[in-house]
Amino acid sequence: MDIGAVITTIAIAGLIGVMIAMGSTLQVTDFRRVLTQPRALLLGVAGQILLLPAVAASIAIILDLSPALSVGLVVISACPGGAPSNAVCAISKGDVALSVTLTAISSLAAFLTVPLLVGAAIDQFLGEDTRLQLPFWSTAARIFLTTFLPVVTGMALARWVPVVAEAIRRPLFIGGFSIVLITSLLFMFSMIELLTSIEALLAVVMLNVLMMSLAFALGRGLGLTEQETRSVTVEVGMQNISMAIVVIIGILNAPELLAPTFFYLPMAYVTGLGFAWLVRRYRSPVLA
Repeated sequence: MDIGAVITTIAIAGLIGVMIAMGSTLQVTDFRRVLTQPRALLLGVAGQILLLPAVAASIAIILDLSPALSVGLVVISACPGGAPSNAVCAISKGDVALSVTLTAISSLAAFLTVPLLVGAAIDQFLGEDTRLQLPFWSTAARIFLTTFLPVVTGMALARWVPVVAEAIRRPLFIGGFSIVLITSLLFMFSMIELLTSIEALLAVVMLNVLMMSLAFALGRGLGLTEQETRSVTVEVGMQNISMAIVVIIGILNAPELLAPTFFYLPMAYVTGLGFAWLVRRYRSPVLA
């Protein structure tokens, strides 16, 4: 087994740990927000699963990115459910419960949406002659095992053995997130040459800033509360980097697609925490 496969396996373990920890904070009743906060949930889920990949593809076309950068940009945009978004939402004084529910729903849907969106990007930007193949069902099964099943497992632990869920939640999240971050940095430094792509950096900055601005404007325009709007904005601005690495390395075995993900890693925190600073400094969290 080569070093890339080892790091990918470790990253998957970290992602599973984070997903179990997140699931352990949820109950079936949390999904009733679909009824009580339908506009916020609809905007958040649609923003992550539909609008974000569409905007990513549009940016790739407008900037005339290479096929590899174009597909890489769509991959990171198609991987929802970045667990750190819940922490950034709390710093932003948003609706944390809504943020967690949005992360859970998008993560549960990812095993279907990711292979569809990434497969479409490969067809669009690489064409039929590419060596890259993304078999739908095997990809869906792999993402199911790394996102959907761990979230449900965490929910089951919280429901049936809450003492165990409480005991493992924090260590699993901190340990899993640390593993994801370290493996992401290892990949980045092992392929440092990918960080010379100014086009990839520009595309990621445009994607992140544009989508967060659009989410905030749509949230206020649709009558969401200030706290709901902050949650939706952060969720749209922080994608699942570890899932993107699993797709690119573990499934596609195409490290040439990683440049947008590498730039997205720091940029998501810069824009997310920058947004938190701006709204805390200049806006009241109780604005209707």
